[in-house]
Amino acid sequence: MPDWDRPPADFTAIELVRIDPAANARRYYRIAWEPTLLDDHAVIRSYGRKGAWQRTCITPFASLEAAWPLIRASLKTRLRHGYRVVGST
Repeated sequence: MPDWDRPPADFTAIELVRIDPAANARRYYRIAWEPTLLDDHAVIRSYGRKGAWQRTCITPFASLEAAWPLIRASLKTRLRHGYRVVGST
């Protein structure tokens, strides 16, 4: 498990899933740090039912350090709700 207190130098995205057949839950969550056309970079959060249409939320930030509190809080919330990390870049 990585240390979520500081952003990794090479952070671009992390994907999480929560699969619970008893609850018919197949949830997907992806949080990424990507360049945008209008701002320098933004935190892009995509989520929804796995294999279905995804919702997206875009929040611009000037730097990864400024965005890290949002990224960190989102990751900790998902992990607390039973998601597990399936990939990161």
